[in-house]
Amino acid sequence: MNSKLSQLHKLEQLAQRLHRQLTFLCLSQRPITLGTVLAISVLSGCAILDPIQVDSSPVPTDIAQTRPEQVATNSSNLLWSSSFDEADWQQHWGTSKRKDWGLENVEIIPDPTGKFSKVLRVNYPARSASPTVARKYKAPLGGCQFLADLNLQPRDTLRLSYYVRFSENFDYIRGGKLPGLFGGDSNSGGDTPDGTDGFSTRFMWRKNGAGELYAYLPTSDEYGTSIGRGQWRFKPGVWYRLEQEVVLNQPGQQDGRVRVWLDGQQVLDQEGLTFRSTDKLKIDGIFFSTFFGGNDPSWATRKDVYVDFADFAVAAVN
Repeated sequence: MNSKLSQLHKLEQLAQRLHRQLTFLCLSQRPITLGTVLAISVLSGCAILDPIQVDSSPVPTDIAQTRPEQVATNSSNLLWSSSFDEADWQQHWGTSKRKDWGLENVEIIPDPTGKFSKVLRVNYPARSASPTVARKYKAPLGGCQFLADLNLQPRDTLRLSYYVRFSENFDYIRGGKLPGLFGGDSNSGGDTPDGTDGFSTRFMWRKNGAGELYAYLPTSDEYGTSIGRGQWRFKPGVWYRLEQEVVLNQPGQQDGRVRVWLDGQQVLDQEGLTFRSTDKLKIDGIFFSTFFGGNDPSWATRKDVYVDFADFAVAAVN
């Protein structure tokens, strides 16, 4: 009797171990196959016994619900990705000197959280905000900016995804910019597009971590158009996966569209947008632009902070 109870206790422990490992895979959104389950069961020291039933059917891998590295192996839509392990990451990105600044605030480092191999860290010194604030008020220059065509051909539709984590001591103040997509002149800084010269679709953080898409469109007023403000929120010290999908309008039509996902959950779907008046204007790549502001010191960070970025990817849109 004691021997049977001991065996049952061991089986219960092994079953609990298997359950924990399968739960981890589910939470990490990794594909689970019959081979994976069998491998876990062998490593756990137990066999798959009735009444455990294993579903061996393939797991759907929609690009909106998978990590960028999964897209690389499971989807033919992936066009480009970067984990900052490249020997020359700027060459891999196809960065341009046009509109670039603040690269002294950038460093590639091992991920301190262990989630990724490497991250791109952008530093924002105390009192820093936009280049305008640095120039007019003799404040430090915080953040950075550059354009990257990713060595790809321009497209009418594109999806961008990446991971972002604000430092534990991050104070959002009034707001700031985060990377997005661009076309043409990557209009920003009060340069309203005319439908032929360019556009941009950066993300922004706002007060108390409210998120939004901040687009420069021909329909914008003096500055960019705030889309979906407060539809999601950021918290310091947490990794988030941000995705944006841009579909350019047909010239003469207001049928452009942007969609946004946070950690695989759609948080924004805005239709009826105008990006261009000519089909010569297309999506050219990533507008890596991040800083506090804003064009006056009220936007500036009060202390030294940073933001980590990881696992960038762009994919075609079906």
